[in-house]
Amino acid sequence: MLDRLPSPFVNHIELWLSGVGLLLIFGVAFFMGSSGVAFWRLIALIAVGIGIVHGFIFWAVRRRQRQVRRQSIHEIQQMLSDVLKNKLAAISMYLPEEENQEMVKQELDGIRTSIEDIAGEVENLSEESIEGWKEHYSGAVERTTRL
Repeated sequence: MLDRLPSPFVNHIELWLSGVGLLLIFGVAFFMGSSGVAFWRLIALIAVGIGIVHGFIFWAVRRRQRQVRRQSIHEIQQMLSDVLKNKLAAISMYLPEEENQEMVKQELDGIRTSIEDIAGEVENLSEESIEGWKEHYSGAVERTTRL
C-alpha cells in the first residue's frame, strides 16, 4: 500500500499525519465555536481518536519496515552464503601439498574450521547481529575514517 503513495509523503508520513490531525482538531474548534466544557470534551475525543489512528498507522508502517528488513537480510544471507562457500571451497582445492602430511592435515582442518565459522556467521546473520557488529567495530571505523 505504501508503495503506491508518493515518496515525499511516505518519507515524512509522521509530519503529514500530525499536520492533518492538528488541522482536524483546530478545524472542528473553528467551526464549532467555543461553548465551554462540551467543546473541550469534543476536542479531547477528537485528539484521542487521532492518537489511536496515528498509533495504528505507525505500528503498520514499522511492521512493514521490519518485514522488508528481514526479507533483505535473508536475501543477503543467501547470496553471501553461496559466494563464500564457493570461494572457500576453491581456496581449499588450491592448497599447496607438502610432503609432511600431518602439516597438510592441520592446514586443512584450520581452513575447514574457518569455512564453518564463516558459514555459521552468514547463516546467523540478523538485524541484531548487524547492530552488534556496528557497536563492536564503530570505534575502529571512526578511527580509520579520521586518518
